[in-house]
Amino acid sequence: MKKCALIVGHKPDARGACNETYNICEFEFNNALVDDIMKSLVDSIDPDGGIELIKVLRKTYRQLPDDVNELNPDFSVSFHCNAYNKQASGTETLYYHRSERGKKIAQIFQKNMTTVLGLKNRGIAGKKTEDRGGHLLRYTKAPCVLIEPFFIDNDKDFEKMTEERDRFIMAIQKSLFEAADLV
Repeated sequence: MKKCALIVGHKPDARGACNETYNICEFEFNNALVDDIMKSLVDSIDPDGGIELIKVLRKTYRQLPDDVNELNPDFSVSFHCNAYNKQASGTETLYYHRSERGKKIAQIFQKNMTTVLGLKNRGIAGKKTEDRGGHLLRYTKAPCVLIEPFFIDNDKDFEKMTEERDRFIMAIQKSLFEAADLV
């Protein structure tokens, strides 16, 4: 059985980007999403096989890679939402630029997320240590990707994610199993 750390982006006192119309921020959205992914996956797999999922909440950004590494996952997924100007839209996935397995996992998540959400495909992007998200992507021992499925500050993106939430959870499940086959 493969082990995957599901990392909730941000924390209660640093909630990340927000949607003013729906009064929700990244942390709350992704905390509930990760819980639902874990419950849905447990309900849908044979108890003797599959993937062990471990939810990770951030204490500090600098400490996060060490917290993840202590769990010894085979791979990790960090859940985020993009934000810019309330009009930018789309889906993207980040990985550490020197990680070939990270790149392949990013391609899997990107394909499955864009298929379900139908938002602009912003692609995958290899990040360096100093880039946004780069510290986590670089210092986790196992491959790690950072998903940005939609722009939380864009009401249309948020509404699309809300409409497709159940299908999105299934797309994440599919991605987890496909990624587990690579590691």
